[in-house]
Amino acid sequence: MKRPVAAVAAVTLASLLVGGCGNGPVRSRLARVAPCPASALVLRPGAPVVEMTGEHAVAYNLVNRGPVTCTVRGYPQVVLYDAEGDALPLRYARGGGPFVTSAKPVTVVLAHGSTAHVLVAKWRCDLGIARNVTSIRLTLPTAHGTVFAMRAATAAAGTSAGLSYCRGGPAAAEQLVTISPVEPAGQSAGSLP
Repeated sequence: MKRPVAAVAAVTLASLLVGGCGNGPVRSRLARVAPCPASALVLRPGAPVVEMTGEHAVAYNLVNRGPVTCTVRGYPQVVLYDAEGDALPLRYARGGGPFVTSAKPVTVVLAHGSTAHVLVAKWRCDLGIARNVTSIRLTLPTAHGTVFAMRAATAAAGTSAGLSYCRGGPAAAEQLVTISPVEPAGQSAGSLP
């Protein structure tokens, strides 16, 4: 009698581990899933970030619009642009700061329609704003050595959501932008509880 119960439990556990639960991102070492092709990913604005310090943060979602489950991993490269389309001379760092996690990247498995996210943050401009950020280009290694690169608005109606190039020149501490690794949508890319 014990043997059939153990067999049913083992089959149920194996199906949950391999198939995942729900429609969200799944991390499993048992599943061998290919990296997402660039054509499968869409960049969208993420949920608003509640700011509790002098650091401003903007969340971005990566949505798998492809027909099959695929993976993303690592830190994206980010470039922020002003309203004229010029790349701002900001410095970029992987992780850290009051908002962005210092956790190592994980492989995020995205089923069709699932979302992962990235958090981009920088300190406020204490000396004043020189130029506002109006768009972002996010670049990520994807399947077959191709690169996913897409530009999206940083906020509605031309506002910067706090991401700005500050007065004081490129060496000013306020010119540092921190970037989270790609994280599952259900997991925080922030460092605050």
